[in-house]
Amino acid sequence: MITNFYTNPEKINKETLTIDGDEARHILSVLRHGAGDEIDVVDGRGTKYRVLIEEASRDFLQGKILSSTRMENEPQCHITLAQAICRKERMDFLVEKATEIGVSSIIPIVTQRNLVKMGEASREKSKIDRWRRLAIAAIKQSLRTVLPEIHDVTPFDQLLPRIEDFDLCLIASLDEDAKNVRDCEQLKTKPDRVLLIVGPEAGFTEEELSQAKAQGVIPIRLGSRRLRTETAGVVFLSLALHQLAGRG
Repeated sequence: MITNFYTNPEKINKETLTIDGDEARHILSVLRHGAGDEIDVVDGRGTKYRVLIEEASRDFLQGKILSSTRMENEPQCHITLAQAICRKERMDFLVEKATEIGVSSIIPIVTQRNLVKMGEASREKSKIDRWRRLAIAAIKQSLRTVLPEIHDVTPFDQLLPRIEDFDLCLIASLDEDAKNVRDCEQLKTKPDRVLLIVGPEAGFTEEELSQAKAQGVIPIRLGSRRLRTETAGVVFLSLALHQLAGRG
């Protein structure tokens, strides 16, 4: 089975790279690779390296870079998912699946109807580290080369000023005036940077939706059924990439 491994880009130079810790132990002790073997290593910034292992110990290896490729298995557009934070394994699921599908970055957000409140979320720094580890595992499994950035937890009202950084912003909504993804003409213009915003199961408040629409965010309906927030995030991302015809 084809497998990619990961190392921090700071451990890569022009001709060699190193891998240490758990990743090295997995390569050397579990998969039984050793000096003389060739492996594929990604840096999370879009480059995959073909590497010849030259030195190996229990939890460290150094390899010679034989060749490299860029942006393998990556969408041509940059999609950020601003996702209402949810509890425990549900957010883990979202991070893992969104990474596999092709998300470029994830912003966990707290809205007025979130069950997880801002004070609680801001104390959970360890969870962000966990989500980053899950994203690393997911890019390896899905053979991606870009590691999505996992941002700090952000209140919804602090997300809105960042909308100007994107070519197109869409928000999941059950409102009657919300468009279907396939009817969103703006997606057909091939935007390079897209923001998708997903709220909790209870949805956004009227105030939040009004604030978003006032800044040009387009409401999008994901179907007639109300989805769990982590399911909505995965569905929204999948539909958007599909609609970007041939770009995902």
